Amino acid sequence: EYVLVDLLRSWKLPESVVGKISDRWKCQIAPFATDEADLNQHVLDGTPVLTPSRFGQRACSSVGEDCLEYLIDNPERNTFPKPKIAFVAGWGRPGSILIDDEELRVVNSFEEVLNGDPPLNLQMFHRSDEGEPNIPRFPEFLDWPGSEGELRVPCDMATRVSAKQALTWWHLDDGGEFLLQVGLPLKEVRGKHQENPVLLGPSGKPVVKLFVFAARNAYDILVQDKESNKTHRFSHLDLFNSPSHALPEPSGDYDPLPTLWVAPLEAGGRPLLSPPNVPHLVLTLQHCVMVEERVIHKLFLDEVHYFMEKAEGWAERPIFYPFLKETLQDADKVRDEVVGPLLKVLREGSPDQVRARARESLATVVKCAGKHFVVHPETLSEIDTALADAAVQALEKDKRALEQEELLQAFSRNIPDGVTAFPNDRFAGHVHIGGSPWWGPLRETPEEAVKDRKDMISMKNKKGLGALDEHLRKERGTAQGRG
Repeated sequence: EYVLVDLLRSWKLPESVVGKISDRWKCQIAPFATDEADLNQHVLDGTPVLTPSRFGQRACSSVGEDCLEYLIDNPERNTFPKPKIAFVAGWGRPGSILIDDEELRVVNSFEEVLNGDPPLNLQMFHRSDEGEPNIPRFPEFLDWPGSEGELRVPCDMATRVSAKQALTWWHLDDGGEFLLQVGLPLKEVRGKHQENPVLLGPSGKPVVKLFVFAARNAYDILVQDKESNKTHRFSHLDLFNSPSHALPEPSGDYDPLPTLWVAPLEAGGRPLLSPPNVPHLVLTLQHCVMVEERVIHKLFLDEVHYFMEKAEGWAERPIFYPFLKETLQDADKVRDEVVGPLLKVLREGSPDQVRARARESLATVVKCAGKHFVVHPETLSEIDTALADAAVQALEKDKRALEQEELLQAFSRNIPDGVTAFPNDRFAGHVHIGGSPWWGPLRETPEEAVKDRKDMISMKNKKGLGALDEHLRKERGTAQGRG
């Protein structure tokens, strides 16, 4: 385990990025899977994991030794038949408007993305051939781990071209899906489209993106959906500019701050497999190209359930994949394409961890019937019979399944606006400063936290932000320095 700011400094990230990160944040480096058994365990545990490089090898080989030279130096590839829309670096930053044309730029070439001011981020989905640049569909060259093809549902794929310093703030992916993503190769000695300094990763290749993940149960600490619904602005924690005295304080041995995962994505290196529903942000360290494919796995329908429940609380609804809005709304397809394969795994699959996943997904079909899924009554009866088997009931629940019920119950808790509920049954009021939460002390009841919030709002309004800042410093016993 590392102190996040110390780790990033050791990697020579600029002070403009790390200078105001609180030293309260702890992190681990995302694991490197040594083989498929190791990889499968990380998938079951819901951990972001860097996979063996062979799963991205075909995609990396398709561009030669330098992906930027491949795209930019050939005019037929570089120029778009139709203009594209790129995001301004820092999309989703705290306090910015949820839907804002000022955060978008029209670009006509890959080169424009890299030369934009401010830096730009182009996520180019491969959904049709019309108006597409003259390049391969790179994500089609990704090779997914495992052999359970009929259990995977391809949902989307994209080629992402990002300028150095592009930042995508805390977000979830779009439907309870897994993402497999790889950075395409760059010359290890600085190529003409790269900029110094170049951070080299464990395999000696340039690191182009840093992914920062938190666990599912940390979402409400990092992101405040109720505030966003009221203000129509992004309301989430500014990791790069939140002082220690504004963060939730420890209570005894309990620290409410989650331990983060940091995953360095190398150009031409190991692909990153991201689990569903984990809040994350992405910082681009070098001009780069990353390709990604998004897949819903039928063994993880509880993740689909979680996402659909969470999305019900958003003012801006996401775009649901056809699997969610079509397949799961057709009782015949649910029976034939979802339940049938899952029952086969439950009865014939191995090891037991995989069978336990099938059980959780089948139980999810039952829970979601009539709300998120459309299911024939006879299909439900068949599932109930299968789940009643003593051997099936004896299968051990994995970490994801054990926390699922608690997370779903949290959606129905009547927590007052401006109050964060922490996993240890403590509560803290918060106010948003520039779109980012500042917390009062941990309390035993929501009512106490509401009073703290009112007091903080009153102090800020009557005496100014400086007075609130000083009050929180004294309350935490924090000096003026780094902490």
